[in-house]
Amino acid sequence: MLSPIYRKSGLSVARYHDKRVWLLLLVLVLLYAVISDTNVFAYEPSTQSPLSIKVAAQKFITKIIEREYPHHIIEISKIDPRMKLTACDSPLDEFLVPGSNLPGNVTIGIRCVGSKSWTIYIPASVKGMRKVVITNHPILTNTPITQNDIRLEERTISAKTNDYIFNLEHVLGKIAKHNLPASTPVTLNMLSAPTLVKRGQQVIILAEGTGVEVRMAGTALMDGTSGQIIRVINTLSKRTVEGQVIQPGIIRVNM
Repeated sequence: MLSPIYRKSGLSVARYHDKRVWLLLLVLVLLYAVISDTNVFAYEPSTQSPLSIKVAAQKFITKIIEREYPHHIIEISKIDPRMKLTACDSPLDEFLVPGSNLPGNVTIGIRCVGSKSWTIYIPASVKGMRKVVITNHPILTNTPITQNDIRLEERTISAKTNDYIFNLEHVLGKIAKHNLPASTPVTLNMLSAPTLVKRGQQVIILAEGTGVEVRMAGTALMDGTSGQIIRVINTLSKRTVEGQVIQPGIIRVNM
C-alpha cells in the first residue's frame, strides 16, 4: 500500500498535468482565433492614406503656383479619415477642376487610374505673394505718375487677376483716373494713357517706306494717345489721312 506522502505527491503531479493540458488548449484556441482573423484581414484590400492624397495635392499646386509666385500659402481642406479608398497600385494623377484659377479658391482632383480606379475632389485656398506697384502718397485725379509717386511692395494676392502691375515702368507717365490714397496697389483700371496729341494741334506726319522717310506738316483732327490711330489733315494737300501716334506731336502713316 502506498504511503500518504506518495499519494499526496501523485495527486499533485496529476493536477499539474491537468493544468498544462488546459493551458495548452487555451493557447491553441487563441492561436486559431488570431490566425483566422489574420486570414480574414489578409483578403481585405489596403486603403490609400489621407496623408498621401494631401501630399499629392500639395505638390501639384506648388508646382503650378511657384512659376509665378515663388512665395505662396496653400491651405488644403481636411480629408475625411472615414473615407476608405483602395490603395492605388499606380502613381496618383492630379488635375485642376475646370473653373479653378490660381491664386484663389480651387478644387483639385486626385484620381487613381490603377486596377481599382477612384477619384476624389479636394477644395483648397491658394494665396500668392508678390511685389506689386503701390502709391507712396495720395495722387490726385488727372495727375501724371512719376518715379516718386510709386514703389514696389510685397502683397498677398488671393484671387486671379490681371489688374495688378509688377513693373514700375508700366505705370510711369500714366494718368490717374481718380484720386488714389497712399499705399494703394495700382491696377490697370486706375490709369489712362497720357494724351500725346490734341485735336487742332499742329503735328508732323511721318511717312515711311523702304529706305525712304518723308515728313510733312499736318493738323490733328482728334486727340490721341500712344499707339492710337487718329485722323490728320495734310497742310499742303488738304488730304485727310489716318496715322498712328508714336510720339508727342508725331503721326506715322504708311506710304
